[in-house]
Parts: sequence; C-alpha cells; structure tokens
Amino acid sequence: MNITKVFGPPGSGKTTYLLSIVETELANNVHPMKIGYFAFTKKAATEARDRAIQKFPHLNPDTDFPFFRTLHSLAYRCLGISTKDMMSPEHYKEFALEAGIELAIESGDEEFAVKADNPILNEINIARIRGMDLKTHYNQSKMDIEWFHFEYVERAYRHYKTSRNLLDFTDLLEHVLLEPERLPKLEALIIDEAQDLSRLQWRLVEQLALRAQRAFLAGDDDQAVYTWAGADVESFLGFTGDVKVLDQSYRVPSKIHALANRVVTRIKQRQPKVWKAREEVGSISYYNDFQQVDITHGNWLILASTNYMLTDMHDWIKSQGLLFERHGQRSVSENILIAVLGWEKLRKGGEVPFHVLKLIYKYMDSENIKHGHKMLRTADQAAMYTLDLLKEKHGLLSTEIWHKALTKISEDRRDYLVSLLRRNTKLTGNVPIKLSTIHGAKGGEADNVLLLSDLSTRFAKDYDKNSDDINRLLYVGITRAKQSLHIVLPKNEQKGFRL
Repeated sequence: MNITKVFGPPGSGKTTYLLSIVETELANNVHPMKIGYFAFTKKAATEARDRAIQKFPHLNPDTDFPFFRTLHSLAYRCLGISTKDMMSPEHYKEFALEAGIELAIESGDEEFAVKADNPILNEINIARIRGMDLKTHYNQSKMDIEWFHFEYVERAYRHYKTSRNLLDFTDLLEHVLLEPERLPKLEALIIDEAQDLSRLQWRLVEQLALRAQRAFLAGDDDQAVYTWAGADVESFLGFTGDVKVLDQSYRVPSKIHALANRVVTRIKQRQPKVWKAREEVGSISYYNDFQQVDITHGNWLILASTNYMLTDMHDWIKSQGLLFERHGQRSVSENILIAVLGWEKLRKGGEVPFHVLKLIYKYMDSENIKHGHKMLRTADQAAMYTLDLLKEKHGLLSTEIWHKALTKISEDRRDYLVSLLRRNTKLTGNVPIKLSTIHGAKGGEADNVLLLSDLSTRFAKDYDKNSDDINRLLYVGITRAKQSLHIVLPKNEQKGFRL
C-alpha cells in the first residue's frame, strides 16, 4: 500500500492539492464510492465533495460520494445506527440532573452530535480520545476536583448510557474499531487536517489505510494547536510514508515568512520543511498599545491567545464606531439591522415584506403603534407593506427617523449604530474587522493582522516545559497575514510570546 504524507505550510494550497488528487482519481476512472475524503469538519468534507462535482457534473452528490465526510460520520454510517441511538440534549439534561452536575448543551457539527460542556465530562472525553487510563489523565490534568467526584461522574455517565443503550460522539469511534470489518475498502484514502486528529481517530485511520490502495495524509504539524484538546501530532509525524512538502505559500510575504521561520525552528518535534514566501515584501510593525494601530482601513484579523484578552479590544473598537465581528457574530445583530434598514426604506417611500415588518414592530413601543396592532394579527404574511398602508390599516403612529421610532433598541445599541452610520459604514456584506483567538482563526487569513502577544498566566507558566505548543500557536498567529503584521508587545515580558 502506497502512503504519502503531505505537509502544507501556511497558505500553500493544501486543500487545492488534495482536490487535485480527487480529480486525478476520478479522471482515472476510479469510482467516487472508492474514494474516501475525511476532513476534520463536515463543512470541509462537503466543500471538497461539491468542488469535485463541479469538475464532474454527471456525478450525483447524494449517492456517488458516500465517503466524503468526517471520521465520526463514517463510524455512524458503518455502524448502521440512527439518531435515536445517540445521546440527545434531553438525555444529557436528565443525566446532569441525576449526577448533580451542570451542563451547557449545544448542537455539534453533525446532525447526530451534541456538545455537552462540563469540565469533568470534557476531561473524561480527552482521556478516552487519547487512549489514556482515567487516573493517569486525572493526575496529569491537575484539576481542582477531588478524584472520588471525578470517578463518580465517569461511572455514572457510563452507567447512564449502558442502561439506556445509548452512544455518545466518542463511542462511535470506539465501537467501529471493535468491528473494523464494517469499514469500506477504498482505492484512495485522503485525510485532511491530519495534525488535529486524536489518537483514537488515528487508530481508525490506520484501519482504513490497511484497506486502501493509496493513502494521502495531509496537514501541517507546525500548525498543531489543539493538543490541549486531545490532538495527537506525534501520530501524524510517526506515521510511515513518503513525504511531500508543498513548498510555495500564496499568502505569506517575505518579511513575515522570515519571522515565522525564526519561530518555527524553536519547535523541537517537527517535520523539517522548506517553503517559499510570496514575492511581496510585506511589513511588520511593533506597538506598546493596541490603540496605536490604525484599523480604520482595509480588512483586519485581530488575534489573541485566549478569548478574554480580546475584551478590551472589543470595547475600544466599539467606542470608535467601527463594525466588527467576534465569534462569527456581527457587532450589530442582524435583526436590528433588518429593522433599521427596513424602517428607513419605508420612510423613503419603499415597501417591505412581512418578516421585515414584524421586526420593525418588535422594536417599536406602544407610543408608536395603536393598541391591538403590535402582533400584526390582521396582516397578510404574503403581502408587501408601505408606510401609508401601515398607518391606515395596521396602527402605525410614527414616521420619525429610526432611532426615535425603534425605541426598543437599547440606548447603547442605538448610539453605536448612529456612530456607524455617521462614518458611512457599509452595514451589509463582509465585515472588515474580525476578532478571534488564534485557535479559532486557524485556516483564516487577512491582509492585515493585529496580534496581541500577551499570554495567560497558565500559558506563560507552561512556556518552558511545553514550548512546542506555545511556539506553534505564535507561528499560526503570525502566518495569518497576507500583507502587514502588527504586533502589540506584551505588558509583561515574562507573560508574553517570545518574539
């Protein structure tokens, strides 16, 4: 069996390269059902499938590409189970009540996945995906929780699932590894973001590789920033195979490339690789305070090692009347924008559909709408509405400018939106400024990157004994920049990235 490890430095077109492999396989008459493309997220796997279909439009996306998915989704399919066999939000709530713990529950990447956020359950899961004994992991994690309580929750959780014949997300991998004969026999196996796979996922990759004729394992060990969450970069580095390095970055300019190289050579455990920068020189600037950086022009990615370090920046940007995004959420909610823009359209003689009208009325108080009309019970949901029609039939009393009419928008939000409009800020389309942790921005890029180089107390303490992880984090932050890198120096040299 032929195995190739593909190392893709920042901006080197790794996904494009992997898709070219898919195209070559399809052009060589390999049936798409014999190609496995396994990505870290469902979104990435679906995008790879869709891009392949663009080249081969005669293929059916629903039936011809069954193995373009995540590894968890593969296990789910191979085991032949359904959502009723999986832990649901209701199950997690019931378990939390029985065990006396608090849980934050949200949907996961897959339709059958549920994220149940609890410190003990999180650590139990990390021990499982690392293949570690629970007590060993507990001792290493240095949790502020007594062992007897930690063990009690683990036992209670196992008993809850077993007594109801339910599986969680990690069980999928553990169970399919007990029945490897269920796994598909592929001609070509492609693994993307290999540096982020856990030890448990690598065991599944090993089984898939045994059944494949060709395997391509792609990633970048220098960008392995999820080891704290169980990612096992050592398995990627130790996997036997030929090595291919994609040696041209289409993102990073030469000055930033030079700094990135200085940082990356500090990483002790890595695959040596040489790659070239773009022809552009680029720029690096240093500051003592983020307020010294002019972020009013161009597109910006503002990065910090931990989320709470973005809070001061968040407040400052808002005070400047600039539009930004944090955690994928705009600084002005979409509903407020729809209501404001819809109202001003009405005032200019235009018309709006019912769903916009409903939001407009939501943000109006009783002084602006006649009694009995607030809920729009007599309105036709398929109709369009003008200001005159609303005044005549739907109780509208105001024609004031939006910030006087939509008084249920809080005062601070109104003031912020007014400051945006005074700047003639474009409120729709791409947001020019994005705030993110470095972990959250991996894979992202921007013309201008502002990097806050402070570290949390825990990260700073870990620097000497765990320097590889910290240096990888810095490397990822630096290499998001396409043109200019702006580094805000740490307030305390002992608690910052070592530049």
